[in-house]
Amino acid sequence: MRPLSSRERKLIAVLILVLAVSLVLTIVIGPVVSGFTERAARREALVQTFHANERRIGSLNALQAEAERQPGQMRALFLAAPDADEAGEALRERIEIAAQDAGGDIKASEAVPAEQGWARAAIDARMSHAQLATLLARLNALKPALAVDSLTVIADDALTNTRSDLLDVRLEATAPFVPPR
Repeated sequence: MRPLSSRERKLIAVLILVLAVSLVLTIVIGPVVSGFTERAARREALVQTFHANERRIGSLNALQAEAERQPGQMRALFLAAPDADEAGEALRERIEIAAQDAGGDIKASEAVPAEQGWARAAIDARMSHAQLATLLARLNALKPALAVDSLTVIADDALTNTRSDLLDVRLEATAPFVPPR
């Protein structure tokens, strides 16, 4: 092998220097710079989260007022009673009063045991077609709302007297209830 000229030695030295500098840039400076950019991106994400949280904190009073208003509105949709027996009795009274206001003759009424959170009641009454329609309209308009589970109508008198308008009615209804505050 022939000895390298001074020019070739200088080129190899420059090549080794360039390789060393690129190695230092790749191994040492590259991760430092990428760390800065990652931290800058993380800081930007944290700033956005901070601003979003500030907006949430700013709207906290409005959210709290809405949250305090909602239970009152929700309670208006339910019967208020300490337990299922009391709720059943309250529902029975409501149905009985509606039937009496419609002009029906109440034969019997009872609070029926129901599932947890529900009140159930039933009435047996004698009324005309018009009174039954009025009763159903009144029950439909009651607040808090109730659901008519079953309605049994018997028109025995119509067999013997075709002009008879009297019906024997059994109505069962349920309504949700919550304990009072």
